[in-house]
This record gives sequence, C-alpha cells and structure tokens, in this order.
Amino acid sequence: MTAADRSASPGPDADYDTRLGSILAARDWAALREFSRERNAVPDDVYAQPQHFWEVMLHKLTCSRIDLLALHEQSRTWLAEHGYTPDLGGY
Repeated sequence: MTAADRSASPGPDADYDTRLGSILAARDWAALREFSRERNAVPDDVYAQPQHFWEVMLHKLTCSRIDLLALHEQSRTWLAEHGYTPDLGGY
C-alpha cells in the first residue's frame, strides 16, 4: 500500500470520533448500541445482544482511547470485576 492509498482510505470522520468519545464518556451503553447500528452497520444478532454485552464493549472501547485516559481506571476496574480484560480481542 502506498502513502497515496493510505491517505485515500476511508476512515472515521471527525464527527464519528467526537460522537463516539462523547457516548463512551457518558457511559451510555444504549447510545453506543444505537451509534454502532447507525454508523457501523452492526448486524441484527449483535444489535440484539443484552445490556451486559454493550456495557463490556463500552468499557473496552474506553480503555482503547487515549482521549478518555481519565476513565481508564474506572473501566479497567469494571471489566475486572466482571471477569474481563481491557483487551479488545479477548475476554
């Protein structure tokens, strides 16, 4: 892949990043589910997952964002208390 290819690759726009960050900071799992459906074309079976699934995703995504560094410890604690790690690729 050339530098030109990378610069032409579609990626999240500024609005996407800002909205996602706001949703995560607000700790709003229902808004995360709706945002994911709207912006990421989440399949029906994923969208239908229970609240706990979306809470796990919210805390894992929070831990992956440097702009939410102030919330990392709270999310790591929540994840550990529920038997998860902050790793996006695993439990």
